[in-house]
Amino acid sequence: MNSRIRRRTFLTATGALATATAVGDVAYATPHALDSASEYVDVQLLNITDLHGYLQPTTPSQGSVITGAGGVQVTVGGVGYLATHLKQLRQGRKNSIFFSSGDNFSGWPFEIDAHANEPTVEALNALGLQFSTVGNHELDHSVSFLVDHMEHGAPYPVNGRDDNFVDSTGHKFRGANFRFYTANMVYAGTGRTIVPPYNIEWVDAGRGRKLPIAFIHLTVMGTEVGSTSYQPGLKSLSDVEQANKLAAQLKARGVNAIVINIHDGGVAGNDYNAGTNPSGPVFQLAAQASPDIAAIVTGHWHCRFNMMVPDPNGVPRPVVEAGNHGSLINEINLKLDPRTGAVIRELTTSTNHANTRDVPVDEELQYIADYWTAKGAKRYAAPLAKVTGDFTRIANASGESTMGNLAADFAHWDANQHRDGRADLALISTKPVSGSNALTGDLLFAKGTNAADADGTVLFGEAWNAFGYGNPILTVTLPGTQLHAAFEAQWVPQANGTVKFAPFAVSQNVSYSYDTSKPIGQRVDPAAILIDGKPLDLNRKYRVAALAYTLIGGDGTTVFTGFTDPVRNDRDHEGFIAYLRAHPVLTPSTLGRARPVS
Repeated sequence: MNSRIRRRTFLTATGALATATAVGDVAYATPHALDSASEYVDVQLLNITDLHGYLQPTTPSQGSVITGAGGVQVTVGGVGYLATHLKQLRQGRKNSIFFSSGDNFSGWPFEIDAHANEPTVEALNALGLQFSTVGNHELDHSVSFLVDHMEHGAPYPVNGRDDNFVDSTGHKFRGANFRFYTANMVYAGTGRTIVPPYNIEWVDAGRGRKLPIAFIHLTVMGTEVGSTSYQPGLKSLSDVEQANKLAAQLKARGVNAIVINIHDGGVAGNDYNAGTNPSGPVFQLAAQASPDIAAIVTGHWHCRFNMMVPDPNGVPRPVVEAGNHGSLINEINLKLDPRTGAVIRELTTSTNHANTRDVPVDEELQYIADYWTAKGAKRYAAPLAKVTGDFTRIANASGESTMGNLAADFAHWDANQHRDGRADLALISTKPVSGSNALTGDLLFAKGTNAADADGTVLFGEAWNAFGYGNPILTVTLPGTQLHAAFEAQWVPQANGTVKFAPFAVSQNVSYSYDTSKPIGQRVDPAAILIDGKPLDLNRKYRVAALAYTLIGGDGTTVFTGFTDPVRNDRDHEGFIAYLRAHPVLTPSTLGRARPVS
């Protein structure tokens, strides 16, 4: 454990509900109280949220330009600058606590994602992060990945190949110097939280005395059924109920300074250091959360606001969100009664500081970012497999493509590598009703522009970028009637009277014929759907593998509603890499799994 981590305690608990009022102004302090401010214990809270592994300075499309007072825009981002701003804010502050509101990873930059999010943890360790809420993306792999690997550095799954890479100091990954917390993500079977629900930090009150500040951590409700974080076996509890129950317990234990750190936010205008017309879940929480809670720090929405919002007793408290991708640092200054440790609420101030690039870059943090950028380029260029021909997304009249078939074959294979995930067939959406799909690139025989490429060679990065959007392959149970309905649902009537064709790629053990001369809903005869050579049986249940995004309707597909018995297999990127390792020479399949009736 890093020496920067303060002593902390925790319990497990559940909660109860309170009632609410409305939204208030941007700042609150009375002149009379300020006159006696020197009597109090000063505490500085510094927060970032939704870094998502963006270690390098971001681009405009990644949110590098933000708007402040009067519409003035500033350019922000990059951990090298973030470190400098943090040092400046901390200077001379003996009671400074630095934490995150979650989604530190999954790292969307390739060099982060392809190195199991370890670069982000190295950077956050170097920044001195002390603790974090569990965001939904902290569960994009598994609880074991979060706790055993990210926190404690255990190999997961193959040391040096898939994780535990050599970091910028020459050491193998050893885990985080900080801990994760959540009070409302629990195991469905036991009701136990997956990590501790809160932590208590102790601040120097002078004369050898210390005062406690508790941080209650909450994760966005529904994380366990989100497309990337889908986690069978978990469930989320009410954030309001958990917050109020824990606040009451902490108050009873003599903890009189309490902060909510929640990975769920809202929206409140464009000015990053103010707030107008607030809406969203966190403002509903703020109206109901116990008056014993002195501040609410949020994330998840990638929004930027800094407001003072009345608690149920009408007393203002900060409700803040510090954007995303390292754009802002929120600073809340508390003053504690030196005898009771209670927050003198009328003296609380809050500021969102832009992580501008007009300060000297911190050499250590920039070195870490540059190291992983270079390592990412090397990993991208590593040869992974061979192809004997082109795998492309170009579809024939039946909506079938060689890349789509490869994706479906991968999903079927991946599901059947897991005992509980075994599937009768796989379906991959190749042209969804709305949004993008998981076929994000082609695997071509001709060499690309990378200097390491050669004819017939698939580079690691080419494979990573050709399929997937960070979703797990799920295996679910569907009755034969619903599976038949899925085949019929490939033809989608539009409001203007046209029909949109939204085909599924099917695994190699499946073939079917269709007749577009018939009405929608009657175009695929169940007897013409063959699974392992046998006609679809409407009276039996099938285990079907598909991406979570499709199964929960994220891409506009609604036909799978009500599926049962979900089992999580591998995430698309890592699983597809494993498939190519297991199939080092690939030949494009002959098209014909879907055929029109002649």
